[in-house]
Amino acid sequence: MTSTIQLTRIFLAVLLVLNGVSAYSQHKKTNWLQDKKEYTGRWRMGFGVDLLEPTGADVQFYRLSKICTNDFSILKKIAVGVWVGKEGVLTSSVLKKINNWESGGIRYGLDLKFHIPIFLNPYIGLGAEGGTRKLNGTLAFYPDAVVRLGVEQKVLGIKLSSTSSFNATIFIDAKANKCMTNDFMYILPSAGVRFHFL
Repeated sequence: MTSTIQLTRIFLAVLLVLNGVSAYSQHKKTNWLQDKKEYTGRWRMGFGVDLLEPTGADVQFYRLSKICTNDFSILKKIAVGVWVGKEGVLTSSVLKKINNWESGGIRYGLDLKFHIPIFLNPYIGLGAEGGTRKLNGTLAFYPDAVVRLGVEQKVLGIKLSSTSSFNATIFIDAKANKCMTNDFMYILPSAGVRFHFL
């Protein structure tokens, strides 16, 4: 009788321990999934320097596609970018040969980029750009539709803590501008550097 009571107590103790381990594991799993959802779901911000078309600066708001804790890799899922710069700073000779372009003014724009979460993080972007340029002797405001096809890759990553890092990425794309009010269009490279705190 005593051995039966002891076996029952041992059995209950084992069940209690297993139940506790199971509850703890389920809690950790739920927390990990919740953390993953929060990590990839929140919007982040990057600041960039644009070397080509237009030459200036940009700010990008983006969401990551997955958690990459081992190297804080930046694989974007979707990004919204705004930029401002001067058209033709480095490409004026090319623009003069392509069209009736004489000089560029301050240009600003907004686009939405859809990224593929693989190596080089390729993307396609759609947006609009506005600002001044001189065409056929007339300096005026010209709105453009913009399409981008490019890649963005991390080139520098500095771990600041176990949960944060500073990263730099370079981006290169083909940028197509089509003026909505004039027979003016160009396809030129766009490139720059972007900085991120994760």
